[in-house]
Amino acid sequence: MDINRANLNAMFRTYLTAWQKGLEWKPPVDLSFLFSEFPSSSASNFYAWMDMIPGFREWLGARVFNNVRSQKHEIVNRDWEDAVSMPNKDIEDDQYGIYTPIIQMMAAAWIQLKYELVINAILDNVTSFTGSALFADDHAYGDNTIDNLTTSALSATVLQTMFTNTAAWKFANDKYVRPNWTHLLVGAKLKTTAFNLVENEWALTDDTANTQARKKNPHYKKLKLVEVPDFTGDYDDYWVVVDGSMPVHAIALQIRRAPNPLMDTDPSHVARTGQVDFMADGRAAAGAAFPHMLYGGRL
Repeated sequence: MDINRANLNAMFRTYLTAWQKGLEWKPPVDLSFLFSEFPSSSASNFYAWMDMIPGFREWLGARVFNNVRSQKHEIVNRDWEDAVSMPNKDIEDDQYGIYTPIIQMMAAAWIQLKYELVINAILDNVTSFTGSALFADDHAYGDNTIDNLTTSALSATVLQTMFTNTAAWKFANDKYVRPNWTHLLVGAKLKTTAFNLVENEWALTDDTANTQARKKNPHYKKLKLVEVPDFTGDYDDYWVVVDGSMPVHAIALQIRRAPNPLMDTDPSHVARTGQVDFMADGRAAAGAAFPHMLYGGRL
């Protein structure tokens, strides 16, 4: 293929089709229950924080206005880029098609990045709206305190303790949080343990005669088990329970700008550098939103 602007523009259109195809890729785990995506129009987003949820009351007398806390939680956007250079001889020899899968993978990498931003907010235990780490024992909700952290290993007893303790959580207005726990996140190491806790209809116990007996599992199907491959290495004993039932979720994923791929179609650039450059960049970040939607075991 002759390297001229018309041919390079045609090649770019071919790569744009490949890019769009790559954006159809799905991440290894569906985390839609864990995060909410927000648009961003500046260097960072500020999120107003209320330590109680809006709620209706019987209208007697004047309206009662709930005040939003004066402090706001800031999530700063981060810059991301990816680029590839293709030798001009491959273009001349009509071999540019061999780079189509690379373009598709570049697009899929953006989808992967959004997944990683959400997971890393969990693993890194980032600062939440309350000013404490996402998993902490001192989340201040007015005069009430929410403790969504344990250092205990995942077990039936610990899971029951979690259900019991979180049922007592209150917002600043003393209304119960009433978390509706929907998902249990674990890695490969805890998958069998977690399966026996929430997917196995029967629980095995030792009776007084030191023989195994079966009884109904009280937590059967209470939570949907989700295996997260990132819970490995230093994080292989981590487990997280999620309330994914609300309209807004526990992690805020903000997108300032999705990547808009570019290619240098100037023949003089190709002649000068001996390569054709394809590139893309975007801006995005993730942060912790509501601690009362998560409960984490961090060992």
